[in-house]
Amino acid sequence: MPRGRLEEYREKRASERTPEPFGGAPGTGVGVFVVQLHAATRRHYDLRLEIGGVLVSWAVPKGISADPADRKLAVHVEDHPVEYIEFEGVIPAGEYGGGEMIVWDIGRCIMLEDPEEGLEKGKLLFELRGHKLKGVWTLVRLEKGETGKEWLLIRERRGGHPILEDGSLPESSILSGLTVEQMGERERGWYPGEEVAAGLEETRAAERTVDPSEVRFMLAQPREEAFDDPAWHFELKLDGYRMLASAVEGEASLLTRNGHDALPTFPDIARALRKLPFRRFILDGEVVVHDAAGYPSFRHLQKRARLSRPHDIRQASFVAPASFYAFDLLAFDDRDLRDLSLSERRRFLRDVVPEAGPICFSEHFEGCGEALFRQVQEMGLEGIMAKRADSRYIGGRSADWRKIHAAREARFVIVGFTSPAGSRTGFGALHLGAYGPAESALPADATASAGAVSGTAAGEDGLALHYVGRVGTGFDDNTLIELRTRLDDLTSDGPAFATPAPAGDDHTWVEPELVAEIRYKEITEGGLLRHPVFLGLLPVPGETAGDADGNDGREDGTEYVLPTDCRLPRDPRAALTDPVRVDTSPPPVEELSLSNLDKVFWPEERYTKGDLITYYRDIAPWLLKFLEDRPLVLTRYPDGIDGKSFFQKNAPGFQPEWVRTEAIWSEGSERDIHYFIADDPAVLVFVANLGAIPLHVWASRVGSLDRPDWCLLDLDPKHKRDGEEVYAPFGDVVEVARTIGALCGEIGLPSYPKTSGSSGIHVMIPLGGQLDYEQSRQLAQLLATTVAAEIPDRATIIRNPSGRDGKVYIDYVQNGRGRLVVAPYSVRPRAGATVSAPLRWAEVGEELSMEDFTIRTMPERARALEPDPLLGVLSDEPDLMAALDALQRRLAG
Repeated sequence: MPRGRLEEYREKRASERTPEPFGGAPGTGVGVFVVQLHAATRRHYDLRLEIGGVLVSWAVPKGISADPADRKLAVHVEDHPVEYIEFEGVIPAGEYGGGEMIVWDIGRCIMLEDPEEGLEKGKLLFELRGHKLKGVWTLVRLEKGETGKEWLLIRERRGGHPILEDGSLPESSILSGLTVEQMGERERGWYPGEEVAAGLEETRAAERTVDPSEVRFMLAQPREEAFDDPAWHFELKLDGYRMLASAVEGEASLLTRNGHDALPTFPDIARALRKLPFRRFILDGEVVVHDAAGYPSFRHLQKRARLSRPHDIRQASFVAPASFYAFDLLAFDDRDLRDLSLSERRRFLRDVVPEAGPICFSEHFEGCGEALFRQVQEMGLEGIMAKRADSRYIGGRSADWRKIHAAREARFVIVGFTSPAGSRTGFGALHLGAYGPAESALPADATASAGAVSGTAAGEDGLALHYVGRVGTGFDDNTLIELRTRLDDLTSDGPAFATPAPAGDDHTWVEPELVAEIRYKEITEGGLLRHPVFLGLLPVPGETAGDADGNDGREDGTEYVLPTDCRLPRDPRAALTDPVRVDTSPPPVEELSLSNLDKVFWPEERYTKGDLITYYRDIAPWLLKFLEDRPLVLTRYPDGIDGKSFFQKNAPGFQPEWVRTEAIWSEGSERDIHYFIADDPAVLVFVANLGAIPLHVWASRVGSLDRPDWCLLDLDPKHKRDGEEVYAPFGDVVEVARTIGALCGEIGLPSYPKTSGSSGIHVMIPLGGQLDYEQSRQLAQLLATTVAAEIPDRATIIRNPSGRDGKVYIDYVQNGRGRLVVAPYSVRPRAGATVSAPLRWAEVGEELSMEDFTIRTMPERARALEPDPLLGVLSDEPDLMAALDALQRRLAG
């Protein structure tokens, strides 16, 4: 803990007179921010960013704007302790900073450039992921400020959006829901719940205290089709954990359906529950964790729920924050609201839940279930809930509440498994079956590619067992191991199917006794599940119903299920899927959540972010050969090529566990840089989903960082004339490249060309790890000098663009440790979505054009050119001494 950095903070305050924290807790380790609205002598906002274990702070007198055109003065003040992220209250008059203070926003702060260096140089670039502030921001110190503490706060024109449609941001606390004025009134004796309490006196709400541990959840009955009805409310069905959130005089609880208190698992929700300024309340709702695209993710939620170490839980509360979506108010103060109508309960609920923050109001739509369901299908969400507006809250399952799934979920019997591959434990995938008529109406071609297990298994009422496919995702390591143990006790010669199933030694069959709940998109024409995901085992007779801790999140998981209850799904409903899917290896790997696939990245061509991701997925077999074990650097374009971009060396910290990173010490920054290492197609999809267009790599690999694999000559036609940037003819670039190729051939040095994808050509010379970077640079300088002397009217080695006199610059300086080159097959952020394309020397001629190599043409070209003409760069070990001797003889002659 950097205690010295808090000396100024502590000197200004007296611990016995102010409720503010005085520090002592370590930093979060992930980077957080808080914005507090402070009604001191002058009302202002305090922006605090976690840097070096403390909250580095700025006072923003005129408010924080979501409009990139607004540049707000921010005055650098003393550092604050990390505990300050939760502080709101009243600092006594006469004390330093006296006045009301609320937590206006809180969240994750991701530094996009070195923060310590930025503080010193006076420029910080960072991304905020809060409840109100989202997007990339810059703080810039004013060189001519009066005190040296004046900075400007500017929101960059990329990513993020305001909470409200009109562009304004709520001025209330995200924790208590109070404004600074209300915080002061509360200090003077005002009760924030008095309006709700007064309104309840006019209703039939009973005067009695409700114990949340004794409340029976009201559950919904399933329904197949959406409907319209003005007497019903329709809500989004959220993919989360159903819980009761409550507090009594600041003592909070978060109870699952089995009575387990999950509050320690979700400190982000806990801090908000404790801050709500009401004497007693019980909220019914859903705990949700969102993915990167903002959609509820049950997988992310499960991952958080499994954490047990306090340190891990605390970090996760900022890296993958949870939200509690409240859809019902069951009790308030000493009133029981359950006998009121749903519409009445929700009217009071809206007055209890803050405008923004970890506790959210779950919106509803009156009467229009069909339109909402269509929108949910288009968005790929779980489904909708339908609730009668006049329904009372009754424990148990009720026809007054209905759940309508968009993504299909069904029960299937486990009939076998495949062997695990790679490092995976337990099994590879589960084989699934369902019961239906022996002559089921499956398509005629359903058996075309499957080998049948002979016989027919007849269940009750003449039902037969049908094979419906396999599921390989949705498992964690513990599930793989535990389920495999159970399956080994059930092995058999094979269930008898009415329809064909796979054949071969890789398949182990079991007695159809265990039942799994599966989510899937649709049934294919061949009668198999499309995109199935394992959700969990369901209890069968002889087992205890429900999950031990109540955290299974499945509303129908309390009932026993017979294997013969697993029936063939009927009326399968198709749902939209991401246009790009990647199978990662080795399994299991969490699914990639892709975002904004339809966002246009290349306006002229209308190429989208989805097109970019598709390209990197398809080109992976060729591209990955040049990325393997190499530090990777991204340039991200969140809003496409016409938007702002930023350079990213350091992995952001929120990447999945299977995305490899390597720490490399940076002498300039005096710290480790955690570089991405792309060695799997899924990693390419992940970085493309971040908006990374060009991919730059080192010439050396992890493990031999000081020994480059190639020497690079970068032919750059850019120069300046009268202050304007102009370009030498591309024909001159081609001539310089061919001259380099001829020189290398003459001295026995292999060389390989590729387009830069922008305006030049790269000539790469394999080194076979025989030189260090300084020697590589000397070789490049010698070759560049020789060529520039040979064709002085076309080539130059002058670095200053103004001094190049219209010639092609042969850049040899890029041969240094940590210097980068755009990777072969990398996309460039220019019109046409051009690509850095490996070439044969025969192609380097008058007809060569950058526009021939794009994300549309490159995959087909790569297949046609197999083997890759650039591969020799990675494998050749030339006789460098002989080549240098030949060059010396040539120069001497």
